[in-house]
Amino acid sequence: MNLFKEVADIKTADQLNLPTPEVEYHNIVAQPTEHQQEMVKALSERASEVHRGSVDPSVDNMLKITSDGRKLGLDQRIVNQMLPDEPGTKVNQCVDNIMQIWRDGEADKLTQLVFCDISTPQAKAPASKAAKTLDNPLLHALEGSVPLPEQEPVFTVYDDIRQKLIAQGMPADQIAFIHEANTEVRKKELFSKVRTGQVRVLLGSTAKMGAGTNVQDRLVALHDLDCPWRPGDVGRILRTFKIKKNVEVTDNGKIII
Repeated sequence: MNLFKEVADIKTADQLNLPTPEVEYHNIVAQPTEHQQEMVKALSERASEVHRGSVDPSVDNMLKITSDGRKLGLDQRIVNQMLPDEPGTKVNQCVDNIMQIWRDGEADKLTQLVFCDISTPQAKAPASKAAKTLDNPLLHALEGSVPLPEQEPVFTVYDDIRQKLIAQGMPADQIAFIHEANTEVRKKELFSKVRTGQVRVLLGSTAKMGAGTNVQDRLVALHDLDCPWRPGDVGRILRTFKIKKNVEVTDNGKIII
């Protein structure tokens, strides 16, 4: 860093005093469901067993417990997708917020980002994977005639949000996942669509939608569904040259503006 400073003139945001948009923060707290409360008790019991040393670390440990706690805090269906979709959860409150902002920004095609690091989209494995892996001509011949069992779809928050937005009237082509842009060319094309308002809701993880995500032109809201929420993450929206001055950011199903 010292060597870099010899050839670089470093200026912080405070020193530059650039015209960034005003920001407000709104925390919308979702109350735990009965299932979540019961499962939290189970997590506590598991932690007690671990601390007492009465469970093999390969069977259960604090890392597994905290991971399950993070999943449970986002949506109970991540832990058990057979559990009901409760109306007042973080995800459902976030969907309502997104829809309201989407309607309000229709005239200017204002856009929104949704950050979620848990329950990300899963790659779909082909049912004929075994036959292709074995490279067996006979198995390849049977692929078209023998019905292979389809795997039950895995619940993800991303798919759930997209389905609910579409059900409430948002066109499917206005919703995108950063995970779908798996090359630099596709990512560049996707970011261009967000800047022009063709894609108005972009979902992604903090890692995939972090540095280099320059889509701030029409951004009016940022939703952060899971912890940790860090001030630096707001950098995707607190930029200059915005169409609308006041912006919104949401954390854990909460609007943070």
